Amino acid sequence: MEETPITEATVAAVAADAAVSEETLRESLVALQSLASDAPGVETVDDLVYEWRRAFREDPLVERTAEAYYLVVPARVWADFANRLGWGAETREAVEAAHAAAFRERHGERDGAPMTLAR
Repeated sequence: MEETPITEATVAAVAADAAVSEETLRESLVALQSLASDAPGVETVDDLVYEWRRAFREDPLVERTAEAYYLVVPARVWADFANRLGWGAETREAVEAAHAAAFRERHGERDGAPMTLAR
């Protein structure tokens, strides 16, 4: 899948258990990545992660690779993205589940709200 580090296999697996279609999930993942890449006040995902690392009480960065950031963010980050993107509960749950699955593939289970963003 372009523009997001969430694989097609992960999208298919999450969508099979979600109340949204693969297409809706895929489009929502791309929309989230796009907003993260061009959020108000930042020009890139690198800038956004830098700001989060400075602003949040606990550093959200778990790992940075050449392709992606693996983060555990406060739940309010997910609420903000969902609000800005106009998602309903089903879409938000599916997108969060896809991010959590991608995070788990690399880092196992963690407390908090995992997010995986392309660099």
